[in-house]
Amino acid sequence: MAIFGFNNRFNEFRDDFLKDTGVKAEDNMSLYAQYVAARFADQNNKIMVSISNEIQELHKVLKKV
Repeated sequence: MAIFGFNNRFNEFRDDFLKDTGVKAEDNMSLYAQYVAARFADQNNKIMVSISNEIQELHKVLKKV
């Protein structure tokens, strides 16, 4: 069973943004906001896939009972 933990990753996102785009977050806030939104969407998608897989496994177990 998966356990989810969330950390403040603001500095990681800012550093990744600089590495990925070559632009400082402070220099292009609208692009940075899109980047962060995409990272959150990706994280949410991974969580939802994990939850869906857990539910499917639980369903298989419950069908056997």
